[in-house]
Amino acid sequence: MPRMVCIDCGAVAYEASSVQAMLVKMMPHYFRDHHDVIAGEAGESRETWMARFTLAYEAAEAEDTGL
Repeated sequence: MPRMVCIDCGAVAYEASSVQAMLVKMMPHYFRDHHDVIAGEAGESRETWMARFTLAYEAAEAEDTGL
């Protein structure tokens, strides 16, 4: 199962079987420590952040499968 660290601070890591499941696992951390991202006040669009998150998950997935 892919293991991914928080893309904004690297302070936490979770394992999840899909990008959606990873979002759910990371949500409490983001509400607590990165509320600016949740509120859309982080200086980048939500779409840009989601693209970065998805790329990070795909990289973790590739590393997990040895690709």
